[in-house]
Amino acid sequence: MKKIYALMAVAVAALGLTSCNDDTDPKYKAPTNFTLNTPALADQYYELTEDGTLVFTCSQPDYGFTASTTYGIQIALSEGGDTYTIAPQTPTSATIRVKASDVATGMCVLRGIESEDDWTQPGFIPVYVRATAQLGTHGKSYIESNWIELKHVEGYFALPQPGCIYLVGSPCGWPEPSEANAGALADWRIFEKSDNIGSKVYYGVFDMPAAPMFRFYTALTGWDTDSYGSQVDDAALDFELGDDGSLTETLVKGKGSFNFPNFAGGEMTIIVDMNTLKVTFLEGDQL
Repeated sequence: MKKIYALMAVAVAALGLTSCNDDTDPKYKAPTNFTLNTPALADQYYELTEDGTLVFTCSQPDYGFTASTTYGIQIALSEGGDTYTIAPQTPTSATIRVKASDVATGMCVLRGIESEDDWTQPGFIPVYVRATAQLGTHGKSYIESNWIELKHVEGYFALPQPGCIYLVGSPCGWPEPSEANAGALADWRIFEKSDNIGSKVYYGVFDMPAAPMFRFYTALTGWDTDSYGSQVDDAALDFELGDDGSLTETLVKGKGSFNFPNFAGGEMTIIVDMNTLKVTFLEGDQL
């Protein structure tokens, strides 16, 4: 009989512990209130710069327990209009810091700016901001804050553009690769693809004269600093396209030019990979 009482006591104690744990275990609840605070300087003038930062603060959504929350920022050019999402510098902090350059990019996108040719400066305009919050990957925990208005924000053209290098040589008259000659070399740039910005792989098609001689420059800093060619020494090496109309060679940091004495003239496709320092020449337009 004593053994039965002892077992019953253990069972009751276990039930008690279970009940206690049920009472104290955190339980998720969907938040209903999430506030983005209006900055004290919301009525002032914000001139966005490439290295600037905007700082916002918000309340923490009440999920029923303390947990790591991921925050975000959305901007719009009208309250409730199309939004552009910006990732904060520290996504798990309720003090939300975003790069001013990201805000400028968002303003361009929301205005429908796709290239520098589309850009116009509208001056200081209102920008609407709200915060977002989510508990880990729990989709149902996502919540958006109220909108706040920054009354006067001046952006700039901030869309990433394909990088380029320059072909300098006899086809363009050997102008010095300097900022003063940027206009003269504008048609002799070789660009990254627009869907692969930052790749450091450049593509171009040029209408070459007969027997072209040239090398490449990664910046307009003069003759010596950013030159890439066939060899280190300032002397041309002769090359010829293969029977299939192609040639791939190693690119060397130096001033040795690529010379094609047997090229009769016409279109030539050039692909420069600055990652592997390889350059490919193709007869005709191969892009």
